[in-house]
Amino acid sequence: MVQASVGIKCPECAKMPRGARAGVMRPHQIAKALLAGVLVAVAGIPVVYMIFQIGWFSFILSAAAGYGGGTLVYRAGGRNGGPISVAVSVAAVLIAFLPFLLPPLLIGDFPAMIAIPALLAALFAGLANRK
Repeated sequence: MVQASVGIKCPECAKMPRGARAGVMRPHQIAKALLAGVLVAVAGIPVVYMIFQIGWFSFILSAAAGYGGGTLVYRAGGRNGGPISVAVSVAAVLIAFLPFLLPPLLIGDFPAMIAIPALLAALFAGLANRK
């Protein structure tokens, strides 16, 4: 440990200023972000199902759910908000929508009322990582 002006830091963190570390994730942070992404993807399936049961509010609720999922991944990954965290957040949210998007796509129908909320949720999941 290294004594710094803000307290005790690990030797790796003490080498470079905070601005230089923004967006850089260590291996354990990547693992935590991936684990949170899996949690968001699995827990998101019933959430998406409930969102589509409500009706016309699905756009707003999808955006809020995407932002919440993105925030969870962002915080689990050490609040760095790097490209890995953004990619995990967006992928996890889109995976949660996949069981509802895939069947209509396989029969040749484009489900716009499912695809638009999915894209909104993915957009807000990515934005949650840019704090």
